[in-house]
Amino acid sequence: MRRTALAIRCVPRFGYDNTDVRVVDLDLPHDAPEDALRQALTFYFAMRGLNEAVYDIEADDRGFFAVVNDEAFASDWGTPLL
Repeated sequence: MRRTALAIRCVPRFGYDNTDVRVVDLDLPHDAPEDALRQALTFYFAMRGLNEAVYDIEADDRGFFAVVNDEAFASDWGTPLL
């Protein structure tokens, strides 16, 4: 079985101070449907004690991205996108 990883951008919902765009890697194929992505992201954040982190899943010309509640950005997760 081949492991795959999907890098998903996580953007702040409102963009208050100390929020930034971060990227998380999930073990999903690149063509995973939105519901699988939502489930994997919810699990990713729940494992870090952030049960209400995912606000929405959106898409643009670069693919899916997650809108994350700003309160989640107080915790250490993901990789900042510079």
